Formats: sequence, C-alpha cells, structure tokens
Amino acid sequence: MHAIELKDPATFGDEFLRLTLLQGFQSLTKRDLELLIFILLERDGAIDRSASNTAVALQLRVTPAKVKGLRRDGYARWRALVPEEGDNALQRIVAAALTEANLRSGVKHVTERSRKEGFLAIRIEHPDDAQRFEQAILDVGAIPVYERNREVVAVRFDTLLAIAERWNYLQPDPQATLDALRKLAPTSEEVADLLKKDIKQLRWDDLRRALNSLGAKAVSSTAEGGLKGLLKLVFPFIPG
Repeated sequence: MHAIELKDPATFGDEFLRLTLLQGFQSLTKRDLELLIFILLERDGAIDRSASNTAVALQLRVTPAKVKGLRRDGYARWRALVPEEGDNALQRIVAAALTEANLRSGVKHVTERSRKEGFLAIRIEHPDDAQRFEQAILDVGAIPVYERNREVVAVRFDTLLAIAERWNYLQPDPQATLDALRKLAPTSEEVADLLKKDIKQLRWDDLRRALNSLGAKAVSSTAEGGLKGLLKLVFPFIPG
C-alpha cells in the first residue's frame, strides 16, 4: 500500500481554501467536502486516475465501492476543476486501458463466444473515463456491450480502428502501415494480398480490411504478441 503524498501541497491547499470560502464558510456539506478533497487529490496526482478502485481503496483505507462512488459523484459535482480536452482525455484513457495487464484482467469478464467473435474485453474502472470511452464508441456508430461486469466493455477490433480513424491516430502513410503489417504478420493472407497491389494504388480501405481481419483473428486466438503489435499500430501512443 502506497501512502498518499501530495505532489504540489501549496496548490492543493490554495485551491481547497479558495473553493471552500467561495462557496461560503461552512456552507459545503460533509459529502461536498469529501468529493472536493478526492477530486483535488486526483488532480494533484497523489491518487493515480488510472489506478484500480481496489488500489485507491487501499490508499484511502475505504472500500472499493466507496472509491467508485467518490469518482462518480466527484466528477459530477466538481468536474470544472479538472478541465481536459476530449482528444487528450481519450488518448489517456486508451493508453491506460489497452495495456497487456489490463486486457488480461478483462478477458475473464467476457464469454469465450464473444472472444471468438472478435470482441476485446476492455476494463475501465474510473466511471468518468468509462463514460468518455462509451461516448467514443457511440460516436463511431457502435454500441457498448457489457456482459459479466459493468466495468468491462466488449469492443470489436473494427470499432477500435474506427475510433483511431475518427481521432486521426493512425499512420497516414500506406507504405509505412504495410511495412509494419509485414513485420507483424509476414505469412498472413491479408498481407500477401496487399503486397500484390501497386503501392501507388493502395487505398486506405484495403488497409482497413486487412487490419480488421488480422485484429479479429488476434483477438479470437488470444495471441497477445500479435494483438499488442496491431493495437500499437492503430494507437501509436500506447506505451511499450
């Protein structure tokens, strides 16, 4: 268990004093103060926003359910204290959600049938981040799918690709994408078909079909190495 240590105590104290006095001394309820302190702790970085509810609960010495409530209600009450551009937020959420460890922990919450159908289990415990990710799925015309756990959403690889296209995360050079695919899946039919085409005539639709096919196969086979490489190609900012 890691003790909570403020990264910027002065700013934390100044903001807490400013906001409590701005509302009127003693006018905030006990719950308002709890939520304010929690949001300021997350904003400071003393509590990692991408940490699990269980990890944060250990820090605060409360239950994971309590942490989930603090995160949900805190952003509903004090969202203005944590301004974040939509693009920056989505990059941060995707980078945290698509780590190998997080994907492994999510797998047990979807059925074998879903995996065979190409659904990737993505676990996002922070309610505010989960809501943003849901909206990204809806924005590309897909529907969030939940099975055994509301903190785990099942997403098809083609939906992730559509999100990457919409937010311009993809490598714009077809040749560079093809070279990367050749290294990731040198013996695949999809890559062989692409190599038959004249690079000058290679269209993004051709690459999309190949990526979707390879992604679906990687998810259904649970081949972590191949899947990690494809996800990194689709979302270049994923660490590792």
